[in-house]
Amino acid sequence: PGPLANGDKGQYLNLSSGVDLWYTSLGNLESDKTPVLLLHGGMGNSNQMFNQANYLARSRRVILQEWVDPFDTRIRRSPYANFTGFHYDDFARDALAVLDHLKIPRVAVVGWSDGAITGLNLAMNYTSRIERVFAHGANVQANQSVPGLNDPIINSDSGSLDSDFSTNGTTYSAKGRLNKRAVDSSAAYTCQILSPLPERCSAMEQDVYKMFFSEPTWGPEALAKIKCPVWSVDGDHDVEVHRNQADSIAAWVPFAGQLILPQVGHHALLEDPTFFNFAVGYFLDMDYGGLLPYY
Repeated sequence: PGPLANGDKGQYLNLSSGVDLWYTSLGNLESDKTPVLLLHGGMGNSNQMFNQANYLARSRRVILQEWVDPFDTRIRRSPYANFTGFHYDDFARDALAVLDHLKIPRVAVVGWSDGAITGLNLAMNYTSRIERVFAHGANVQANQSVPGLNDPIINSDSGSLDSDFSTNGTTYSAKGRLNKRAVDSSAAYTCQILSPLPERCSAMEQDVYKMFFSEPTWGPEALAKIKCPVWSVDGDHDVEVHRNQADSIAAWVPFAGQLILPQVGHHALLEDPTFFNFAVGYFLDMDYGGLLPYY
């Protein structure tokens, strides 16, 4: 992780849940390009996406926010008056609250890991607010047991993405393992350093682990609700999220694309930021007007 171009200067937004949520905005506010919302991974923080934020801020407005999450947060108050656990649906609503506060009607999303899951959640449930999603390192099932060995791309008739309008842009298997999801951590920019409530970091961490082992639980029907361009992105050496998860997103989101980044793992945005930024910039600048009328 590293510093943002604005010196990590942010503000707090008091949510209706009672949480003071940290966010920041930087970049070209006058750009005619769609603003981009950067959503970091679980057990992380916005500074993990400093390479992408500083790169994109040269040409467009960039918004980053923290989750109500142990290792990442600059949260000033305990989450939710009637808190029962962390959920991706809550993360999506928090993101919308920030966008509403900033009076931003529509954004593109670049998400990593849990941020990518939240980006897909936003695209499913708030379609008018999301222009496109670059989803890196997401999973559709918490335990990654679906589709398991029955990978929808590998086991399709062609062995590749073969969707068209007759299948509504979806690739189907022509024909299970059960593993817990690994969790990232970082020595720098930890909860104890960033949070005004460091004494709560350990308890909050345990609650986030509970979410990791129970959410999401999506299948083809859920992802079929997405009506915007999506790239399902993964590193070719990602050992924390199974390849079948990236394949499922690419297969089940209508007309999605897939990008496998070379010689990197789950932390591709930190391992090779030059190539990662190129891919993000290319995706954000793609003109989908008329290319696929579905969008």
